[in-house]
Amino acid sequence: MTERQVAIINEENCIGCAICIEACPFDAIIGAQNYSHRINFNECPGCKICVNKCPTDCIRIIKINQNKNDIKEKFKYNFTRKESRRKNIQKNYNDSIDKQLKEILKS
Repeated sequence: MTERQVAIINEENCIGCAICIEACPFDAIIGAQNYSHRINFNECPGCKICVNKCPTDCIRIIKINQNKNDIKEKFKYNFTRKESRRKNIQKNYNDSIDKQLKEILKS
């Protein structure tokens, strides 16, 4: 086991703004708008991006003991997963708009 840094959220001070969720390129923050968030330590690389984005300063960096085996692959996978999810959301949005336009133009 080795020591590594991860972010942690003080849930009592979290306002649920979701700014940190959008900022995290590793998809390590769990939560929804208007609800307090949590960090998935297994996915968090301790990059501190969320710390700088948080408007309430409720995120800080701590050290935990965790095995670093294949951590690079996990980070790469999570970054790719988040980008893929964003593309799917955009595609669904575009498809929905197209469907609605076709319905309007039929009338």
